[in-house]
Amino acid sequence: MERKKFIGMFMLCFLSGILLITMVGFAAPPDNFTAKMVMSEMVMPIAKMGTKMRIENPMMKGIVTITELDLKKMIMMSTVSKTYTEQSVGEEMPSLYDPKVVFEKKKIGSETIDGYTCIKYDTEFYLKDNPAEKYRATVWEAQDLGGLMIRNEVIMPERLRMGGPSKVVSELKEIKLGAAEASMFEVPAGYKKVNSMMEIMGGMEGMEDTEMMKEQMKKSRRK
Repeated sequence: MERKKFIGMFMLCFLSGILLITMVGFAAPPDNFTAKMVMSEMVMPIAKMGTKMRIENPMMKGIVTITELDLKKMIMMSTVSKTYTEQSVGEEMPSLYDPKVVFEKKKIGSETIDGYTCIKYDTEFYLKDNPAEKYRATVWEAQDLGGLMIRNEVIMPERLRMGGPSKVVSELKEIKLGAAEASMFEVPAGYKKVNSMMEIMGGMEGMEDTEMMKEQMKKSRRK
């Protein structure tokens, strides 16, 4: 795999994870659904049940990420190698479940997307102890789906871009309310626990690039 292609894939995976966390925070009820999240050229199957989210990234065969925001825990597993690892959710972007987060939302219009009547909002959120670093997004909430956010446009903070786009757009397609099941958010029996994401992705080309990207993310969090 070419170096640029791998780095691009890794960045899209990283951004999709951020968008997934953001979506949980923004989204109103219902809190149980499955859908396909479309971002850039990627189509990712996702599921939500309560505060649990699941995402499958087709650019990384067999890799599934499960996030439990209330526990600030993320599970990454491979359906190919039947391995998994657990880690704490980082602070790349604040979760709106965090009581320290201030969230502001302003209605700016109405639109129809995929046949759903949506209210369009400008939003802004930030940590109380760091009001200078604000996160902005435009979101569309489908009234036909109980206020589910089916489109967002997130302005990425400068420190998180790392050569990526300044604005990331995602949409939900093929939405099925009530279709998520508890088993979707569990590690299947027989899977082996390993110590790191690198072991999960072991054998993929471009691992040196992955390590480089991880170091860049660590440095950005220290700024």
